[in-house]
Amino acid sequence: MSSFIYSVGINNVGSYQVSGRPFCATGSISNTGVKISFPDVTKQLIVLNQNATDSMQVYFHVDSPDPSCRYTINGGKQMTFNMKCKQVYLSSSNNIGYTLYASLTGIPAARMYDLTGSGITS
Repeated sequence: MSSFIYSVGINNVGSYQVSGRPFCATGSISNTGVKISFPDVTKQLIVLNQNATDSMQVYFHVDSPDPSCRYTINGGKQMTFNMKCKQVYLSSSNNIGYTLYASLTGIPAARMYDLTGSGITS
């Protein structure tokens, strides 16, 4: 008899096929930026820049200084990310508002590895 227990996990396809649990956050981005941590691994993120004119940056590792490792969302626009992560960072040169919607899987954030490497930190 097998002792294998089928459960949620990073490489478990079923964890991403089902509808996600909603997660919403709103706030302001100061000069130091904002880190948003999720209780579970994401399936999808939608980030809305509430400012009509100023842009904001979205990135997935605190050590992403290179602009090519950041996504820019222009004023009044939104961007959708179909990806798994346990945290996201938002920054702007001005104090602007944001709204973030996430679709969460049933995978605990502790099971997600840190995102690093080419395109994320270098």
